[in-house]
Amino acid sequence: MVTYRYHRGLHEPVRETMPIPAPEANEVRIKILAGGVCGSDVSIFKGTLQPRVDTFTAGHEGAGIIDALGSSVEATYPEFSLGTYVAILGVNPCLQEACVLCSMGRDNLCYTLHMVGLGVDGSWAEYCVVPASTIVAVPGSPSDIAAEVVAVSTDAVLTPYHAMRTIARIQSGQTVLILGCGGLGYNAVQIAKNCCGAGCVVASDVRDTSLRAAVEVGADYAVEPDRLAALIQEHRLSIDVVVDVVGTDASFQTAVSAVAFWGTIVVVGMGSSTMALPILPSALKEVTVKSSFWGCKGELKEVLEAVRGGLVRPHVETRPLSDCGTVLKEMMAGKLKGRVALVPDQQ
Repeated sequence: MVTYRYHRGLHEPVRETMPIPAPEANEVRIKILAGGVCGSDVSIFKGTLQPRVDTFTAGHEGAGIIDALGSSVEATYPEFSLGTYVAILGVNPCLQEACVLCSMGRDNLCYTLHMVGLGVDGSWAEYCVVPASTIVAVPGSPSDIAAEVVAVSTDAVLTPYHAMRTIARIQSGQTVLILGCGGLGYNAVQIAKNCCGAGCVVASDVRDTSLRAAVEVGADYAVEPDRLAALIQEHRLSIDVVVDVVGTDASFQTAVSAVAFWGTIVVVGMGSSTMALPILPSALKEVTVKSSFWGCKGELKEVLEAVRGGLVRPHVETRPLSDCGTVLKEMMAGKLKGRVALVPDQQ
C-alpha cells in the first residue's frame, strides 16, 4: 500500500510503499476513505513539534471502513464488524480501568500509547491499523456523513467542542468571543451557537474571508482584532468566555483585554510555545485562564451526532493523498479557507 511518512529531520512527507498491515487481537484494520490535514501536521514537519518516535505514517484525523478484525474484537466490541463505518480518535487512549485519567473520563490526556499519526501509523495511507478501543462507529453511512467531514470532525470539531462544552462550560445566553476563525474557529462559532446556546457570538480574525464565513454560520459580530475593543464598547458587550484558537502571545493579550470581569479564557491554539500573562489586568478582573487539549471518546460520539444533525457543518475540501506535501505548504502559507481531507489516489 502507498503511505506518506514522517521522518525526523525531514520537512516533507515521504512516499513509501509498505505491506498492508494485519491487525493484532485487539485491533481493527480500516480501509481509509479520508484523512485530515491539521496544523499539528504542519508543526511536526516544520520541526516545531517533536514526536516521541523517529518515523511513522502521518495523519491523526481519519475515517474509513473496517475491513479486518483482530481475533478478540467481536467479543469485546460487538458494535464493530466488517464493513462498519468508523472515525478514528487520534488521541489513542488506553481506556483501561487501571488508568487514572481514562477512568475519570479524561481520556484525552492519556499518554500511555502513542497518538495515531503523531507516533504510530496514521491515516495518510490506504489502510490503517488501530486498537478497537480508539474508534467510534459513525451514525450513518458515507452517504449520510461524507468521509472527509467525519475525518476532520475528529479534531477540527472535537477540539473546540471539548474546549467549549467541557472546559469553558459555556452556558445558554452567554456572550462568547472566538479569536481565530479558520478551520477550528469556523466550527467553534457553530458549536457556541448551536450546541452551547450562546446568546451572542463575536468572531475576530485578521482575514476578511474568515470573518465573512463566521457571519454566514451564525456569528453576531465579526471584526478584526484591532477594532475589537471599539466594537465591545459600542455595543456594550460583556464577554463571558474567550476561546483563543490562535494561541499566540498577541491573541492572548487580546483575550485578556476583551474578557469581562470574572470571565473565562480558554486557550486552544498552540501558535507559540509561551505566552505572557499580564498579571495586573487579569487580577483586577479576576479572570480565569484555562487550557484545553483535543477531546474524549464520548465527546466524539456527541460531535458526530451534532454533525449528522446539521448543528455543525465543517468546511472541508478533498484532495488526493499524493498532494499532502502541497497541502502542508498551502496551510503553512495561510492559503486554505477551511480544512482539507486527503483521499487515497485511484489505483
